[in-house]
Amino acid sequence: MGVDALVLSFIVVVVGGLGSLEGALVGALIVGLIREIGISVFPEIELAVLYLIAAVVLLVRPAGLFGKAT
Repeated sequence: MGVDALVLSFIVVVVGGLGSLEGALVGALIVGLIREIGISVFPEIELAVLYLIAAVVLLVRPAGLFGKAT
């Protein structure tokens, strides 16, 4: 139970950056929009698209979009 919410919140934290409230807001908006677009365009792989977005963010900015690099 709750695995879907856990996966989505993990992706939001990865995209937004750990410890950033602004990053969590932007990450949630990005994940929500990408998920809805993914469901409407190619519903078979919508979760894979979210993992791809998280992987791209980790490759470009390992701390997340608004995370602080230490």
